[in-house]
Amino acid sequence: MNEDLDKLVEERIKQKEEEDKVKSEAEEKAKAEYMRAKAEAETKEQSLIIQDSTKAIQTKLNLKVAEHIDNSQAVAERIEQTADKLVDKGLKVQENKADAEEILSEDEKIEADFTKNKDEYLYHGINHKIDKAWKRKLVHVINDIWFVIWAIVSCFTIVPISTFLSRIGALKGFMKGVGMVLGIILLLACLGGLTYGCLKWTGVIQ
Repeated sequence: MNEDLDKLVEERIKQKEEEDKVKSEAEEKAKAEYMRAKAEAETKEQSLIIQDSTKAIQTKLNLKVAEHIDNSQAVAERIEQTADKLVDKGLKVQENKADAEEILSEDEKIEADFTKNKDEYLYHGINHKIDKAWKRKLVHVINDIWFVIWAIVSCFTIVPISTFLSRIGALKGFMKGVGMVLGIILLLACLGGLTYGCLKWTGVIQ
């Protein structure tokens, strides 16, 4: 048992050493490649400078410009101002995009409201979308008021008639005739009483 464990540990240690060796070799190879590429780049740059003396001057100027940018307060302020302008421009673009999406979303809501309540708009002779929210609300409020008025009127006119007719329609034979006669009498009594009450209330009948 202990021998097997020792053997397993030894194999694991050996495997780890091989992995470290491979990793070390890879790192050394990568470092050597980097140094070689760097040396080639420096040699090439030097040869270009030798071939063209103006390149050396340009390189020196570039370094001087970079140093000036880092050390000049005036340049730093101008860079900061330019950065602010770029940021403002980017923010403005995003704000315009957000506003456009909001307008599109609002148009979709208005379109959905018109489609849903088209009949209510047609009652007012309106066959197009209404852009202002207060206008749409006003139309709905007016329709609600007239709905209440019509519900009250129909309660004493249409509803009794339709109720009697539906109930009588369910009867058959002799009972249907009796129901029809009683329904007419009751309906006339209700309408007569309502008419008399209205006339009395308005002073037409003393």
